[in-house]
Amino acid sequence: MNTLLDIIHSDYWILFELAIILIATKTLGILMKKIGLPQVLGALLAGVLLGLINLGLSKIGDGSLYLVEGSNLAITTIANIGVNFIMFSAGMETNVREIKKNGVASVIITILGVIVPFLIGFAVSWILPDRMFNQELNLIKQRFFFGAILTATSVGISVAVLKELNVLHGKVGASIVTAAILDDIIGIIILAIFTASTDSFSVGKSFIQLFTKTPNAFLVTILNIVLFFVVAIALGALAHWVFKKMGEHNPHTRRLSIFAIALCFVYAAMAETLFGVAAITGSFVAGMMIANMKESNYVERRMDMSAYMLFSPLFFANIGISLNYNQIGKMFTSSDAVYIVLFCIAFVVFGMAAKLIGCGLGAKICKYKWEESCKVGIGMMVRGEVCLIFANTGKEAGLISEEYYPAIILLIIISSILTPLLLKMLYKKFPCRSGMPELAPLSNDGVAVASEGEATSTVQENNTTIAEVKDTSQENNSSAQLTAEAKEDVAEPAKKDK
Repeated sequence: MNTLLDIIHSDYWILFELAIILIATKTLGILMKKIGLPQVLGALLAGVLLGLINLGLSKIGDGSLYLVEGSNLAITTIANIGVNFIMFSAGMETNVREIKKNGVASVIITILGVIVPFLIGFAVSWILPDRMFNQELNLIKQRFFFGAILTATSVGISVAVLKELNVLHGKVGASIVTAAILDDIIGIIILAIFTASTDSFSVGKSFIQLFTKTPNAFLVTILNIVLFFVVAIALGALAHWVFKKMGEHNPHTRRLSIFAIALCFVYAAMAETLFGVAAITGSFVAGMMIANMKESNYVERRMDMSAYMLFSPLFFANIGISLNYNQIGKMFTSSDAVYIVLFCIAFVVFGMAAKLIGCGLGAKICKYKWEESCKVGIGMMVRGEVCLIFANTGKEAGLISEEYYPAIILLIIISSILTPLLLKMLYKKFPCRSGMPELAPLSNDGVAVASEGEATSTVQENNTTIAEVKDTSQENNSSAQLTAEAKEDVAEPAKKDK
């Protein structure tokens, strides 16, 4: 036993831990993919499994035996880098042109799709008595944070189903994608408000202290958020220009990805240390600043590769590994178990219903048909990695504890299963009409969004064909790009980098 403990506590055991996490997350990710569920769910379940194994091993001896230590500094550091990479990629996927094209309809769908879940999450929290919350923080704020978690949407599954049904570019598909983009932006602002720190140094706090020695916490939070976005946009305009020039002179080179990672880290550090805003807010905004550029797809592919290989799996797995299962077990076996079980059921049921009602009602207000409104609501119902990130950030801020993670995990699993099934059932019961698709109301710039249909317009078919040809061309040229990059790396020492 002593020999085994010496091995586990050695400096090089971290390499075994990383290997175990990667193998477990990938294996369960493949399994999830085969049964039609997102691979990120497999990474999360792998972390839960490893955490339960740690719990079993801790019962042996004096509790110092474990398989993977979730609190290990190296693992937590890599996990933190992973979550910032994920949010940076999410920011880069923000398509402002798509928002403009779909006009007011998607804005209304998003607003109601945020307000209704936010209020329902707050209402559901009243199942739990006050004594089950952190008494050192504002109880109302903690209750509202459950609503903030429910505002998050992850429509990757919905998009895959809509692609399979060949209706992604119709009115419903375009509305879902655009609403999801806006949902991320609004959600990250809400998260910034809830998790902003007013205890430590911040620019806003220092400014208010010039006028009063006891600054109001809410005023400090709002001022910090406003100042952060002002500075972020100003720096982002400069970064956008620099990246554009770099892309013109050195297209498809690794230096673009390296500088993009540096920009992500600068924004994350600036948000946390200067403005008391969550680091992931900075990463998301950094991604938005260089989104929609000519080279952004190349940078995003490189970033996703780095995140996919190591950082993202460790982040999702570490959520499950680092949960306090002893505390969760005690809560479910205590006198408060009834409240926890009722809360879990209500959080899952009303969490899904909230998006269905909110987004569906928004679509109906915009004169969508009832079946189209239901499709939009169901398409926005699924939760995923963003929901987990919100919960994890709230846990670090003391707004939520491990006892409520089972409810969040169940919401992700059940919504991931039900969303594709319900979407396919709706499209089967209300098939798209043949012929020319019905047009939606004009957007702000006069562009109409077509209704979904099996026979889409000729322009859409041509665009789809062109896109497929471009994708094929990009794949065929990937080897050539890598060769060019390798040549650049060899040549750069011999010449001054542009």
